[in-house]
Amino acid sequence: MARQKGASAELVEAIQDGPGPELVERLEPGWRVALDYADVIHRSGHDVTDELYGRLRAAWDDGQIVEITLVIGMTEYFNRFNDSLRVEPTR
Repeated sequence: MARQKGASAELVEAIQDGPGPELVERLEPGWRVALDYADVIHRSGHDVTDELYGRLRAAWDDGQIVEITLVIGMTEYFNRFNDSLRVEPTR
């Protein structure tokens, strides 16, 4: 999705490897809040605060928030599925 929205291959690779603070600071605010949202959902969807959701709503419309949430949820699903079966990730 990030590449479809214009993210460079360098940016996608850096995020996959765990973005450092300098990389995150270079992102547009919408992408930064999407990463914050993903971090919170990774722990628990119950931890999404009104403040975080407000920041998300300021950057994205309802359809985009649904798509972001779907991508995060599917990624979590596949990671847990693959981790449980000890499937090694590919690049």
